[in-house]
Amino acid sequence: MFKILAIFLIGLVEQLLYTKYLISVDKRQSLISTVYMIIYMSLYLVIVAYAMKDSNTIPLLIAYALACGLGNFIAMKQEIKKENNEKNKKL
Repeated sequence: MFKILAIFLIGLVEQLLYTKYLISVDKRQSLISTVYMIIYMSLYLVIVAYAMKDSNTIPLLIAYALACGLGNFIAMKQEIKKENNEKNKKL
């Protein structure tokens, strides 16, 4: 159970970083997007290597997929809220 929870938490953080990376690329922020990509890819490769070594891979990958979806949802909601706040300040 600990492995599944650990993979879930790492996947959540990893996907938050990846979504932030995509947002920073869209905004043409080259330095921060590079930092996000390095951290994201490092976490991704650790998870893949760990999952390949584990004999019980399917539950780990399911937890990882759910975490990725949740991480993306949270990051997008934060970005939408931030954009809405910026729009309201301009009005």
